Amino acid sequence: MSNFFSHFIPLLVAIDPIGIVPVFLALTAGMDKIQRRKISIQAVATATLIATAFLFLGRWIFQFLNITADDFRIGGGIILLVLAVYDLIIYGKPAVSQTRMVGLVPLAMPLIAGPALLTTTLVLTGQPAETHPFLMTTLALGLNMVLLLVVLLSTGWISRMIGEHALAAMSKLVMVFLAAIAVNFIRVGITNIIISI
Repeated sequence: MSNFFSHFIPLLVAIDPIGIVPVFLALTAGMDKIQRRKISIQAVATATLIATAFLFLGRWIFQFLNITADDFRIGGGIILLVLAVYDLIIYGKPAVSQTRMVGLVPLAMPLIAGPALLTTTLVLTGQPAETHPFLMTTLALGLNMVLLLVVLLSTGWISRMIGEHALAAMSKLVMVFLAAIAVNFIRVGITNIIISI
């Protein structure tokens, strides 16, 4: 169970369902409940396909570029750290264009299946010490996407209960945890490389 949560939590932080809610509400402003439901399903389904394909093609990418899991762990950790810091100092989601209200772009890509999620999936599947990393990552990804879909389908209720300002604050807190996970990726990668020398 602890092995599963070691995959589930980094993916949860990378997807950031709470952080997506304010942007989703902005992108779907003026739409009715049926339209929002359709866009939610479309966005989550597309993001799941993208992330799953990237998860299984990641190993081939490693071989083609002649890099190791630790190389990617360090590089991915740096990218995640930059994304987290950028998100913390910029209001909202920097990668999102507020003018295009489409389920595929920007919701599915790059908001959900963006650099943070794709990098995290590849790093998690590149840990040889883990038991069944592909299975654990796939299951964790699937559960996270189901959770995200539930959150998006509940956006109207969530907005009324919590308030958009509180949601924005919670999103920033999640980014602090993403930064911590990024530092962990970098530390473990450097440590493994030093040990292998």
